[in-house]
Amino acid sequence: MGTIPAVRALTLGWDLEGGELTRAELPTADSLASFDVVLIDPLPLPALWQPYAELSPDGTQRLYPGRDLGFSRALENLFGLRQRELEDLLLRAGGILVVRVRAAAEGVIIDGTPPRRLDNYGFLPKASLVSGPHHLAIPNGLRFLPRRGQDVYIADPLHPLAPYIQRFSSSGYEAVLIAALGAPLSAFGRVLAQNRVGDILGLDLPVGLGRILFLPAFPGADGREAWALLRSGLAELLSLPLPEVAPDWLSDYPLPGEEELQKRLNELAEERARLAKKEEELQAVRRDYLRLKALIYPRGKAALVEAAKEAFVRLGFTVREGRTSMSFFAESEEGSFYVHVAFSPFSPVGPEEHRALLLALDKLRNEEREDVKGLLLCLSQPELDPRRRGPPWEEAVERASRDHHLVLVSAADLFRAVVEVLSGKDPKSVRKMLGETEGPWRPRFGSLG
Repeated sequence: MGTIPAVRALTLGWDLEGGELTRAELPTADSLASFDVVLIDPLPLPALWQPYAELSPDGTQRLYPGRDLGFSRALENLFGLRQRELEDLLLRAGGILVVRVRAAAEGVIIDGTPPRRLDNYGFLPKASLVSGPHHLAIPNGLRFLPRRGQDVYIADPLHPLAPYIQRFSSSGYEAVLIAALGAPLSAFGRVLAQNRVGDILGLDLPVGLGRILFLPAFPGADGREAWALLRSGLAELLSLPLPEVAPDWLSDYPLPGEEELQKRLNELAEERARLAKKEEELQAVRRDYLRLKALIYPRGKAALVEAAKEAFVRLGFTVREGRTSMSFFAESEEGSFYVHVAFSPFSPVGPEEHRALLLALDKLRNEEREDVKGLLLCLSQPELDPRRRGPPWEEAVERASRDHHLVLVSAADLFRAVVEVLSGKDPKSVRKMLGETEGPWRPRFGSLG
């Protein structure tokens, strides 16, 4: 087993610990181009100007070159110098810049004609990237927007830094990364991590011979463990013999067996895509099963209603939206119902739910001329095993359901009916039983479990 190659790394403002790691501050560090890897946390950088900036009437922080004893000029020179060093690191040395993604700070305005603005991402090197019809200018084309969460999804599990993201994903993120002009960042680099709505949290962006790695902040991550995982992935990236972006003419010099290897890789990619599609299909089926289980243990009222709709569809009913969020229509040749769902976490369902159904039925008959049978679906005490729950409704509800010719169904019995149908029972017979019922529906099915 080969040894991990040496990595000359510099960390600026990022609390990492370990061998081969030099810690420094932006003003006093050696040339950034003299390292293999530079790791920067933008969070502390505003402290360079905040003690010297003045709060202007418009609420912005400003520096005035005529009266700051040359501070603003020194600040611009510092960021300009570090910017050029990082350009050399990426464009000439093939190094790596790792940026901890934080929300962009308000920044400081340096007074002048025109005024100049400087923020905590002012160190990013200047580069112009083109991918097909898309153009991305760095740093002006990138935006770092505040958004916190722990919904970190690894988009590229084969990337060398995927283990780092996986290990600290529970620590969460503080910002997301977007392109200012709307160009898809995936066109310019490899997306490493996203949140559940698709915001980019991590990106591997090739720039010249090197690359910029934008990684989630993972606040509170242990510095020693973080560096151990980062170092392993960075060493692997540095050991790659070719830059990420190669000239077109390089393909004119194939090696024996390279074409066959590429063919096998393409076949593997196709197989992986096929398996991913199959997994997605199976997960969709699994979600339907989980939705049905919400009949006996839902996350809340909305989940119970969705479970009830899915159950009636499985029984062969046509379902359409009702007049409230807790109601829906279930229609079939054997009988049609206006279903009102009642959820009572700690006690049997009371008469107020029965009255709500009656009022809805009266409104349908009198205002919309729609005569439909009412069905009250009840769930109570979901924390208990269905075999150990008490009555799902109060006795007064049961009497009233008979008096008003309503159907009274417990969510557990509806679940049993779905189990029977999924096991091969004719759903028509279940629909017929429901259509002929007045009062409590007591089907003769097997017990749960």
